[in-house]
Amino acid sequence: MHQPSPYLIAICQQLEHQLGFKINNIAMAQKCSDLLAAEKLHISMHTIARIYGVIKPFRTPYKDTLNILARYLKYIDWEDFCSNQTNVPFDPNYFLTETSDGFSLAILQLALANEDFKALQLILEKAKKNENEAILFTAAELIGAYVRKSKKQKELLQLLADISIGHFFFYECYVDEDNENNYFSEALVNYYLPNVTNEYRKLFVYSFIISQTAHKEGTLSSYHSDFLALIGNLDKNECHFHELSRWFECLILIDGFKGELIKTWKHYVNEIVVICNNYEDAKKAWFISRVLKALLLFDLRNELFVHTEFNAIVDHLIKNQKKEVHSIALYSIQLYWISKSFFLRNKSIYSPFRIHSLLFQNESHTKAALEFASASLFASGENKTIITNNLKQFCERKGVYWVLKMIT
Repeated sequence: MHQPSPYLIAICQQLEHQLGFKINNIAMAQKCSDLLAAEKLHISMHTIARIYGVIKPFRTPYKDTLNILARYLKYIDWEDFCSNQTNVPFDPNYFLTETSDGFSLAILQLALANEDFKALQLILEKAKKNENEAILFTAAELIGAYVRKSKKQKELLQLLADISIGHFFFYECYVDEDNENNYFSEALVNYYLPNVTNEYRKLFVYSFIISQTAHKEGTLSSYHSDFLALIGNLDKNECHFHELSRWFECLILIDGFKGELIKTWKHYVNEIVVICNNYEDAKKAWFISRVLKALLLFDLRNELFVHTEFNAIVDHLIKNQKKEVHSIALYSIQLYWISKSFFLRNKSIYSPFRIHSLLFQNESHTKAALEFASASLFASGENKTIITNNLKQFCERKGVYWVLKMIT
């Protein structure tokens, strides 16, 4: 029996979001068909109902049908849609993980939906025996999405902190940069940090808190002393690239608040340029974007615009960016590149890419701020006035003020 592909699941979710309603009966399938027809895109009510499981059995849609759905969502065709999905919400084996009473994504999702913590603990223990990375990362996405909206958030965060696989699924794998009401940073300090003995995991905690405090509160976190003491015992060569890029981000932030950055920023940027030679483009983007984010907080935009080696990496990343590896890091670099082009009055022709998917739910504030800021560069007339009046307020409220400093 055929099962929906992860890309089909993704397009179905995005179509419902675009339409503004769930397709869970014949009437809604007909309504969807009528709305598509109004755009001169024709799919029968029965085909739509079968895709959404309203009519059984499921059958994989024809390519022409998938092309029509993609075009309604403003993609060129089905291939264009698939290539723009940077992170598919479900592994292809989502429906086949229940076998042999092992770890099951479906049972995990059910336990989360019902907030059955006893069952959740049992299924998480089973996950320890699963070695399929795709399934494990899918589980992390599921857990992260439920934690964000759970009414029993604190209890769930405590449970995840008490077992090692919970560390992986949420505190280490699903890093919530949005951090609404500081729930993620507080959980790191109150639940995760007391259970962690690995020094590199502590580096992540300290650096996350320092970054969040800097950008949301405009001040230096009290954890900066713990961070500086810790890195004296760590080897940069043993760091994951995310850990190392956060390391440099924090050094810049600490020097910035201490008033020493004017003397040290070139040293940090030069070191990052050298380090980037050792990494592929997708990882390189995180080094560049995190350093960029920290330096912008202290008004070093114009200095960066004329740093030859730094901008050579930026130009390379923009020139060679690929749809399948788009990230929020590259999204940030794109806005910097466009701003630099305006500032230097470059004549380059460039069509900005947009992260189309509805994923990146743990970085939605940054994603939105980058899009608003990009729009502000091209807006005119009344649109310019509206975005000018609202952008500063949004960036300050969401703790992404550095985005605003990239364009002003």
